[in-house]
Amino acid sequence: MILNKIFFYNLLILIRLNNPTGIFLLLWPTITALFFASNAIPDFKLILIFTTGTFLMRSAGCIANDLADQNIDEKVERTKNRPLVVKTVSNKTAFITLIFFLAFSLFLVLQLNLYSFYISLFALFSAILYPFSKRFFIIPQLFLGIAFSSGILMAFTATQNNIPIEGWLLFLANVSWVLAYDSHYALVDLEDDKRLTIYSAAKTFGKFTPFFIIFNIVLMYFIFFFMGVENLYSYNFYILIMISILISFAGVILGQKSISGNFKAFKINNFVGFFVFLAFLTQIV
Repeated sequence: MILNKIFFYNLLILIRLNNPTGIFLLLWPTITALFFASNAIPDFKLILIFTTGTFLMRSAGCIANDLADQNIDEKVERTKNRPLVVKTVSNKTAFITLIFFLAFSLFLVLQLNLYSFYISLFALFSAILYPFSKRFFIIPQLFLGIAFSSGILMAFTATQNNIPIEGWLLFLANVSWVLAYDSHYALVDLEDDKRLTIYSAAKTFGKFTPFFIIFNIVLMYFIFFFMGVENLYSYNFYILIMISILISFAGVILGQKSISGNFKAFKINNFVGFFVFLAFLTQIV
């Protein structure tokens, strides 16, 4: 019994359930798009599919990342104690778990239309490519941004069987957001990454990384304000977006103070996504 508890505990660590920030960073924009695309409270079945699918794909992404990166993770201070590095979970167990999550995700996607299925394949490809992109692409966070934003496109295909310009704008805004907050995350590992033959936005831009972060934050909010003006949104929308902006730039300030400040900046983006969701929600209910 004790061994079983330890085994499942290590599996939970493998899928980062002890650190659910990543789940919410993926969930908020997906649910925002689902409500926006529905222009109403979505059908409960769709909410359940997208919420569960978000958890499953984020978990699968963590496993795929750790399988690909375990030889790198052992050389990085933040990741040297991950389950696959310290062998508390075997590669075989991790791979079987990955297949289970992907199979369950496929079952959920098959409840949607064919267009959504095609987008899900695009999302899966991006998620699997991301850990390997660190080895050949100078801004690998772009692949993460695409993977984390694919749920937005699926929300539109599932509800409208189409991706209108608003869907692509939300997609672009979210890619920019991921580039911003994951660059904070990359700054935490910068000194370790400098010793390794891998890339990150922080390593590529160096001292200009804060400007890269700010650029992407500004682009994201420019898109939101543009959508607000185009759709004649009420003051409630802008008030909640302004709260989100304050949190985003509080993160920039935290990141300037220390390495640990960048990790805090990354985590508070959960609240950024929450207030953006509320902003769009006020225009529906």
